[in-house]
Amino acid sequence: MRQLGIDLGTTNTVACFDDEILGIGDGGVGTLPSVVAFLPNGTISTGQAARRRRAIDGSNTIFSSKRIIGRRFEDERTREFCERYPFDVVDAGDDTPVFVTRAGRHSPTDIAAHLMRRIAEPLGDEVRDIEVVVTVPTGFGESQREATLDAARKAGFVNLRLVDEAVATAHAYHDAAAMRGTVAVYDLGGGTFDVSVVESSDKGLRVLSRATEPFLGGDDIDQKIADWVTEEVLKQHNWDLSNYAEVSMRLVAECENAKIRLAWAEETRIDLAQVDPECPIAAEGLPIRRAAMEKLCMDLLQRTFIACDEALADAGVSARSMDAVLLAGGTTYLPMVQDGVGAYFGTRGRTEFDPTTVVAHGASRAKA
Repeated sequence: MRQLGIDLGTTNTVACFDDEILGIGDGGVGTLPSVVAFLPNGTISTGQAARRRRAIDGSNTIFSSKRIIGRRFEDERTREFCERYPFDVVDAGDDTPVFVTRAGRHSPTDIAAHLMRRIAEPLGDEVRDIEVVVTVPTGFGESQREATLDAARKAGFVNLRLVDEAVATAHAYHDAAAMRGTVAVYDLGGGTFDVSVVESSDKGLRVLSRATEPFLGGDDIDQKIADWVTEEVLKQHNWDLSNYAEVSMRLVAECENAKIRLAWAEETRIDLAQVDPECPIAAEGLPIRRAAMEKLCMDLLQRTFIACDEALADAGVSARSMDAVLLAGGTTYLPMVQDGVGAYFGTRGRTEFDPTTVVAHGASRAKA
């Protein structure tokens, strides 16, 4: 049976079929922003088109919902999510969270299903003859894993199983790059950090240990930058960008764009005209250097290495004994992350596979 791998990410969703990344994103690109928008005309938008609506219709444009998929409404992580994100989240009546939108109530599972339909619908009846492997973070519990499977079923998939994202990454390198030895998989995505120590041999893969930070990822870097911008604008111009939820949301979205640019540039400018046109420096924006971002976010990076310490100790191995370090997740594009990994493990992280697509590649290869 042919195998389809799906990486249902916090920030982006990616699919790989017959060893090829599918063009499920707008314009046929391989990454689909994990955003679902409920439009005023009653239709539903997903991907990049939906992402653009974050700035103008925040309460009806749902993103980062993977952070609470399968969680209880009273869960501490759900409460943290509700405090941070600009959504109307309520208890469905059975201690499960749902988003209140103009199109009614939708659970995180429903949001995930809308995203996976972008993959399932073009396949038509062929979905019944395909084995679908969906990846999940190492730290997902039983309820979160079952919610992910429910989302895939709602999308129309039939033959389903799950594999941990770190294991999928190891499969990509084990199968395609003939990687052997003891490797660390360092996976820093939009919402979760996972690290696994994996033994890769001719007999296959064996996970020796794992550790996770379930609420640590690129979203947190975006928020750190946004908090800094808010503080700087208030201090320098006596203008408060935190007065209105819509402005705060637009600021976080613009800070995400700035973060992506800083992966390649030493300096960029945060476009405040897109955030608050009335701001005194809306026209010129606010410059930010990569070094400043790195200083703001160093504590987040250090938290990943605390998790690495735990995983390595559990496996009884040292950082410098790893035969390779495999990078996964779009946040690993940041130079501060790559430099930090190199300093911690004593070797640069491997990126022969694109970190944003490697999980889907591996899922398409992972055997039961």
